[in-house]
Amino acid sequence: MREPLLQRNPDIGPITLASLVGIANAIEQEAVRRYGLLAESMESRGEAQTAAAFRTMLEEERAHVVAVARWAATLHEPVPEAALFEWRLPADLSKPWEEVARSARLTPYRAFAIAVDNEQRAFALYSYLAAQADDPAVAAQAEQLAREELRHAAVVRRWRRQAWHRERDALKEPLTAVAPAITSAAALHALLASREAAVVACQRALGARLRALGDLDSARLLEELAALPPLPPAAEASQAIETPASDNPAHLLAAAQAPLEALSETLEGIMRTTEGELFAQVEQAYSSVIARIAKIALQTERRLHPR
Repeated sequence: MREPLLQRNPDIGPITLASLVGIANAIEQEAVRRYGLLAESMESRGEAQTAAAFRTMLEEERAHVVAVARWAATLHEPVPEAALFEWRLPADLSKPWEEVARSARLTPYRAFAIAVDNEQRAFALYSYLAAQADDPAVAAQAEQLAREELRHAAVVRRWRRQAWHRERDALKEPLTAVAPAITSAAALHALLASREAAVVACQRALGARLRALGDLDSARLLEELAALPPLPPAAEASQAIETPASDNPAHLLAAAQAPLEALSETLEGIMRTTEGELFAQVEQAYSSVIARIAKIALQTERRLHPR
């Protein structure tokens, strides 16, 4: 079953027209801020198409801010500062952004998928507020906001579908997240050996590229990671990983992170179907992959936001 969009009932307090306006404005203003930051981050990493997708959603959210102000005017309610209501928003609303902020596997399709998730979470929140409102007029306005979020989600789904069709033929993900059938330690070790061999080859190539560009710290990091974990002598890469022809260190670091993210997703899938000692071995491999992702993500942040 799909997990609920809101993990627990929001503790927002009494629902009035004034608080509903404040919450609606805070939600849209936060979306504007987040999409702006993500667009800048993607631009800094050299991911022009994904940056463009986030800018498209940024403009859409700016239009939503204007729409909230017009709606509030029809109610003769002032629009308060967003900061006054940010603390009242459920943490679930920011979860999708936080999960992908450092992801190296964002494409326009995935960017629009995040936006769909955000709209659905906002719909869930307004539905909750409508149910909790004591004033029928307030409940009706909350229901109107919920319906509007569904309309927003439909628009973004169309963008997501268009992005999928554009990416489908060109999309190259040799290290997919589909979990293979792993029933023994030997099968797990064989899978890890082939996947890690591909990761190591990618990291060595990107490390050499970074060293040639003069980014010695990033090069050393990838060279150190390429030496871990030690691989069996006979290990062969499952499939070569293409490396971007870029002079942007952040872009190259993101390319080094992407196959590790794909491997982590595969291991997550395997953990859902294993138990006992085999599960423990998969979990240990997963922890190693996550630790390496964290190191690369931190170095990427250093390149994007130097002191």
